[in-house]
Amino acid sequence: MSTLLDLLIGLLSIIWSVVSWLLWQLVWMVVWFLLPFAVVAFIALRIAEKALGPEVVRAWVKRQSMKLGTGVWARTRRVLFAVGVLPVRVLWLLAVYTVWHSIVNLFWRPRWTPWQRAWGRRWTESRSGTASKVPSKA
Repeated sequence: MSTLLDLLIGLLSIIWSVVSWLLWQLVWMVVWFLLPFAVVAFIALRIAEKALGPEVVRAWVKRQSMKLGTGVWARTRRVLFAVGVLPVRVLWLLAVYTVWHSIVNLFWRPRWTPWQRAWGRRWTESRSGTASKVPSKA
């Protein structure tokens, strides 16, 4: 019995280490991706304040952020209501499906890509019956 428990604890520790490693990698990717944009935005904001005046720039930033906030709230209000009325077991199933879908997408890829499919259709006969530029192999 202790070996089964040791095996389970070892498996959970391995899973936890992989998940924590992935989370930290994502955090650092986001930091290093967004940090240059934040620095450029800060510098542009300071230059605009010097050129146009602080009141004009702050009013513009406030107007843009209010517009963005209103748009985000209008888009998410219906989704939040729909999720809020779902039973808890359905929410758990959505969480389980999300994890399952992520795992499946990590290990399975379709045999064709959209590019291959589009390229293959490019050289076949069109639906109107006229031949394309290059005849098919048939």
